[in-house]
Amino acid sequence: MTQPRYSAEQLTMLDEARFCQKTDAINRRVNAVYFRGLGLTVREAARLANVSPNTLRKFVDAFERGGLAAVVADARQGPPSALDPHVQTIKADFAARPPTSVAQAQDRIAQLTGVRRQATRVRNFMRELGMAPRRLSPIPGKADPQVQADFKKTAWIPC
Repeated sequence: MTQPRYSAEQLTMLDEARFCQKTDAINRRVNAVYFRGLGLTVREAARLANVSPNTLRKFVDAFERGGLAAVVADARQGPPSALDPHVQTIKADFAARPPTSVAQAQDRIAQLTGVRRQATRVRNFMRELGMAPRRLSPIPGKADPQVQADFKKTAWIPC
């Protein structure tokens, strides 16, 4: 295989994309192509990127055929969620009235969309929306009920 020679623009693009991908595995792919594009041998580039030489060749071929988009495409993702078309509706509803528990969020999602998911899936979905649970403590004896009611309204807050 001949050494690929990439233009300065392509090398700059690869260099900028090396560390800003969703997962470390995709960063490793971009690094491998970048090292090979600098003119390193297949063995050296594979060693630096911590991939096998055959895997490096596969990444380089993908880059040469489809550009950076082909290298960063994550084929390991599963099918899209049934909740994806309803994200804006759910987000707007949760912004207006934040759920106080995952079970309540689960019921409201089922009411809004007709899609019923288990608590773990709902918890992960809420984190994808940028919401994080707050840990609730027992109410002290002299607590202000109005302050507690306001806190309950914002139990799940945007991160």
